[in-house]
Amino acid sequence: MEDLISANTHLLNQAERLLTVMADHDYADPVGILFGSTLGQHLRHCLDHYSSFLNGLSGASIDYDHRERVESLECSTGCALEEIGRLKAELEKAKSLDVTTRVSVKMDCGGGDQERHTSTLGRELQFLVSHTVHHFAMINGMCRERGLSTEDGFGIAPSTLRHRQLANID
Repeated sequence: MEDLISANTHLLNQAERLLTVMADHDYADPVGILFGSTLGQHLRHCLDHYSSFLNGLSGASIDYDHRERVESLECSTGCALEEIGRLKAELEKAKSLDVTTRVSVKMDCGGGDQERHTSTLGRELQFLVSHTVHHFAMINGMCRERGLSTEDGFGIAPSTLRHRQLANID
């Protein structure tokens, strides 16, 4: 579980580093290549998922569809940085949780009934890594469109990075 929390913390650290060199207008202005969405909307979406995960731990019931969607997290790099700090602190506390704990997960997949499914903390932490990397890949493309650079490996799956490293691929 510690490795999964570290992987998620690594991604949040990447977001922090990006936000510290980005102006609010680059963060909040729509980028045409992804349906007019903003970098801030994609990052806020990721942060909302971390919040849903952490908020659901106490009752062993996670609902990824019940998200705050705080608009200031989409527009202000400062607000997003504060939220990332809070999430990282909460993830650190989660290291002491029992890894065998089962959680109930609800996610509306278009059906009328929103049934819950049993999962584990480890599986949900893996989901957060995958989900965040997916959105970071879009953020990376949006940054390129704006002429902004991101650090090496931003938006690239850990397995792809390992493969490239082992194969000496740049």
